[in-house]
Amino acid sequence: MKRIIFLMVVVLSAMSIHAQQYYGRVSDSDGYSNIRRGPGTGYAIVRTYRSGDYLYYTPQKNGWSKVYSGKSSNTFMGYMSTNLIVRVNPQTGATQQTSSLRSGIIIDPVDSYVNVRRGPGTNYSISSRLNVGTSIYYQPVNSSWAKVYNRNKAFLGYVALSRIRR
Repeated sequence: MKRIIFLMVVVLSAMSIHAQQYYGRVSDSDGYSNIRRGPGTGYAIVRTYRSGDYLYYTPQKNGWSKVYSGKSSNTFMGYMSTNLIVRVNPQTGATQQTSSLRSGIIIDPVDSYVNVRRGPGTNYSISSRLNVGTSIYYQPVNSSWAKVYNRNKAFLGYVALSRIRR
């Protein structure tokens, strides 16, 4: 009887782990994203995925996701920064977070551009720039920063909310 209960616990645990796996599309303004051996930039690069490639992923609590082959959800590839993955519907390929996106325009009282950063804060590196007047989609992540997407709803990075006219 104890063996049966133990086996049921193991099976249910495995099912709950698999249930946390999502289907997504790589969306990096650089055009590619690195898959690493571990959850951090200090780990070796084991593979590169192009923006637009599809994969399966399991978000971790540290801002990284375990990623799996786009052809087989059980082939572990490595780790990728979660903010470079856009969750999509596996049947249609449609972005699932678009309903929560708002439209806006980039503004700046001084410069003709704003910095797009790799994370929500000035301590993150600059990945690109957006010209003032650029139409974007965005999703607030806290009271000061927003995830920013281009008109095709591809993830670009993070911009200060004060630089977005809503």
